[in-house]
Amino acid sequence: MLTAGALGAGAAGCGSSQATFDPVAQAADATTHSGGSQVAMSVTVQAPELSTPVTITGNGSFNMTRQEGQLSFTVQGLPAAALAQVPAGPLMITELFKHGVVYMSSPLFDGRLPGGARWMKLDLSRFESGLGIDVQQMTSGQSDPSQYLQYLRAAGGTIKAVGHEPIRGTATTRYEGSIDLNRAAESLPASDRAKLREAMQKLISQSGTGSLPVAVWIDAHHLVRRMSLRIPLSSGGKTGAATVAYELFGFGTAPAVRPPASSETFDATKLSLQSLSGGG
Repeated sequence: MLTAGALGAGAAGCGSSQATFDPVAQAADATTHSGGSQVAMSVTVQAPELSTPVTITGNGSFNMTRQEGQLSFTVQGLPAAALAQVPAGPLMITELFKHGVVYMSSPLFDGRLPGGARWMKLDLSRFESGLGIDVQQMTSGQSDPSQYLQYLRAAGGTIKAVGHEPIRGTATTRYEGSIDLNRAAESLPASDRAKLREAMQKLISQSGTGSLPVAVWIDAHHLVRRMSLRIPLSSGGKTGAATVAYELFGFGTAPAVRPPASSETFDATKLSLQSLSGGG
């Protein structure tokens, strides 16, 4: 995920100077090999059909080397139609990531999963074999910012150092650039590119743009401290946006993740595959 090297030169050339993606790629590698870290995440969705923004805030830990972690989220601002289906107050969700498997738990599931299960399971490796694409590689950026930055680097283009800012008391250099959605598929193996190109074309159609703006904050140790991504949304001729920001801090080891007992888990992988295969 992020690497080390030309960051010093890139930081020295701060201001309006133009740099390559090298500082981001270097930070990707360094962050990947840092072991684990604490994670804080926030999402704000402003869409034409929403009278007020939906906000998601979360925190937890993630081990980039082992690709496992745990995150807890709070969702607020859901529309009235959705609130009728959830318990009173903010919606709480917990996610566990372990060896390509995602486990989800929420009060929303209480009494609604077969066999009294408390956790819903999705095995991403089965998505890969069932759909012919590397789902884990395509989705790991959602929880691991350093993986997403490798993806960003592969998309091509340039990134610009625009200033210096402290993040949680740590000095960082801020870089800004964009993800070229038309070129992003080149970051995947040739066998997966057709599927990703199709997904990217859908995203371009939905967002109305072929690029997504990204900001990245990197410290003197070549570690990513913050990343922010803005995704345009459109519906019925009206526009909105989803803004995702997350921070990494407390670098070191992350607690090992223990999957829930099978007796408390409902495996929804097969149903999800059937839905996707049928175009649902």
